[in-house]
Amino acid sequence: MKLGLAIATSKKVAVATVPANEKLRVARVNETGLIGRDVSAQFEIFAEVAKLIMHCDKVMLNLLDGACQYTITGAGENFDPLLGVPQNMTFCQFALASPEPLLVPDTSEDKRFADPPLPNPPLNCRGYAGFPLNTADGVILGTLCGTHPEPLILTDTQIRMMRKLATTAAGQIQTMVEQSNLTASRVASMLGKFKNFAPEGTINELIGFLDFCARGTALPEIIEVLERDNIITESDVGRQLTRDGTDLRSALGLAPESYRGNEQVLAPQGGGLDDLLGKLE
Repeated sequence: MKLGLAIATSKKVAVATVPANEKLRVARVNETGLIGRDVSAQFEIFAEVAKLIMHCDKVMLNLLDGACQYTITGAGENFDPLLGVPQNMTFCQFALASPEPLLVPDTSEDKRFADPPLPNPPLNCRGYAGFPLNTADGVILGTLCGTHPEPLILTDTQIRMMRKLATTAAGQIQTMVEQSNLTASRVASMLGKFKNFAPEGTINELIGFLDFCARGTALPEIIEVLERDNIITESDVGRQLTRDGTDLRSALGLAPESYRGNEQVLAPQGGGLDDLLGKLE
């Protein structure tokens, strides 16, 4: 609301030069899968620590998708992670041009920001420091940035610490991507191993097997197929993995503790595959 009022009553912010790798950059941002999700709790520690390091009023961890800036977490103010701000109305658009920090101690003295609404009431972002979220291959996903109502002058130690914090935040985003994305090649590999035990097996049956390993149950039609293929069997204590089922679990790289047999009787929720990704070797 504050930004909307400022935009409506002030001159426009200067527009930054589009990065040379913008198409790749935007694709990488979209691949994170974080835009449109509330994952603020998983990243709030970065904002809180950054606020302590920079001694500033507000901190934001932002992703910029070419059209909007999304603050996936922040400190010093309540931010809506699902609300995008036009990218061309932000400081952080200029931080996409270089892997180096964008430090603007006094935005009122910078020709890019002196007239627009950002340094002035009601936003009062007079000091700005933006640290790019750099990937290993040179793509900038967004920023870990701080603003302050007074000039923000960081020491060499603060800058060094913020560089490391931004690098860690970018690494955390990449780790989440790697853990949540099951690539086609990995699906094919797992399905191939599954077919060694169940030649007519399908991807749905593979998912059902993983559900059984995680929850001790699966859809009735999947249970029937797994029993037919001698992967699970009925016993006095409930359904259990057979020797072939145990070998299959090992072949797929699932840790033994992921199998809980009949300890849990809840109906499957379809999340077994994602639940087990962290246990795949």
